[in-house]
Amino acid sequence: MKKGYMQLPHNVHETMIFMGIVSIISVNIIAPLISMFETSFSWHNYLMTLSIIPFMWMAVIIIVLLAQKPATVLKKSIC
Repeated sequence: MKKGYMQLPHNVHETMIFMGIVSIISVNIIAPLISMFETSFSWHNYLMTLSIIPFMWMAVIIIVLLAQKPATVLKKSIC
């Protein structure tokens, strides 16, 4: 198996970088695009989406933290 394949964050620093990347991609890019596709492309709709982003950001971080332990267990069972 290649080195680096299926490696999860091992310490707090790696976890923070991982959560930052996941939350930026999912909250700041995907969520506004989905809401704009559903309603329409306008600055008003984008600004309304920005008001919800802090709550979504917290939800993403909580889900990542909750999924980290089961993912580690599954990774150990595969390898």
